[in-house]
Amino acid sequence: MKKIISIMLVMLLLFNFIFCNGAYAKEAEGTPSRAEEALKGESASQSNTATAEIIEEGTVSRVQNSSEKVVTSALSYGASIVGVVTGILARIINVIVLQIDVILAQLTYAEESVNGESKTLYWLTIERMVFNRVPLFNINYFDTNTEYVVGAGDSKAITVTADPSNNIVKGAIANVFYISRTIALAIGLLVLIYIGIRMAISTVALEQAKYKKMLISWVESIILIFFMLYIMSFTIRFGELLTSAFYNLEQQVISLVSDPEETSSNTKATFEETIRSQTLNYTFSLSGLKLTFWSIVYWLLLLMEFKFFWTYIKRFLMVGFLIAISPLITITYSIDKAGDGRAQAFSIWMKEFITNVLIQPLHALIYIIFVLTANNIAEEAPIIAVAFFLAMGTVEKMVKVIFNVSASTLKGLNEINPLRRGR
Repeated sequence: MKKIISIMLVMLLLFNFIFCNGAYAKEAEGTPSRAEEALKGESASQSNTATAEIIEEGTVSRVQNSSEKVVTSALSYGASIVGVVTGILARIINVIVLQIDVILAQLTYAEESVNGESKTLYWLTIERMVFNRVPLFNINYFDTNTEYVVGAGDSKAITVTADPSNNIVKGAIANVFYISRTIALAIGLLVLIYIGIRMAISTVALEQAKYKKMLISWVESIILIFFMLYIMSFTIRFGELLTSAFYNLEQQVISLVSDPEETSSNTKATFEETIRSQTLNYTFSLSGLKLTFWSIVYWLLLLMEFKFFWTYIKRFLMVGFLIAISPLITITYSIDKAGDGRAQAFSIWMKEFITNVLIQPLHALIYIIFVLTANNIAEEAPIIAVAFFLAMGTVEKMVKVIFNVSASTLKGLNEINPLRRGR
């Protein structure tokens, strides 16, 4: 996808360079008087008007003299064809892309209450996902209430209505967890019997010391089974507190850069909302290369939103799976530690769980640093603003490398391709 977009942009730049510069060169060589008028600004303004008509509509309605036809003829046969073809293709692709956008919106819409005012958020945005404002992706499996709070303070806190599907999955994971814990306790009893028998029949002091260590590890595993709920609950709650703190920081930054007379911090449109609104409006009012440009911006934005959607739906399911199997992981603690004194399975589980939980605060921090800057230039230079989104994956990867944090169950944004099968 990135290669196709890059090729299209290069072709457009080469086309504008070849045809525009070549046409003006012919005019300057053939008719010096017209070149002098161009320097005065007269023919330049006329040519710009014709070019604008060609790019937007593919036609030129103004009556032109013989010298101007040299300029507009090349543009007419070149830019009009390119503009019409790319405009038609953009309209066709936009129909498909918009349907995908609507499906994502139907899956992730939310009802929020801010300062006593309720509103429904329809369109999916990365801002909502990284700040835990999409109830479908709420990973707090220990909270099955009908609503939860994001942020702190009376003016900044948001009350989000929980998603019924999310609560259903949480209930199913809770049932599986209790079943797993019962199985783990039964296996733990068998392990205790095995350790006791081995200690009773062992005559070598080295073997007795080995099974005494296994017994101590077994006691530790039983303690972990009953304290695992508190460990997981604390980790998830800590992640929520970090996300809420970053959300408050985002609101403070927005309030500093926005005009208080125009809008409040809670109602200011985000970068994604601005781009989506502009694109949907321009789809019906523009044509030619301008429509193609805005369509490409929209496609890139939706591509990043889909990548985050895939990341967070996978994160929600993976956290539930890790919670469900946690009792079985802890009961292997004593057996795994008896070999080399290290509990590899438990360490891997803990690393996976913490990474999956804390990836959201990391995304929230990256969003504040990069995308809030893009929000200020979204209307003036949208393609540059989209580039900030594309850079989020690189920043995430860099942070993981610096802190040596990785998880096999949660790939980075640069490595996500839902259409590619895993190797």
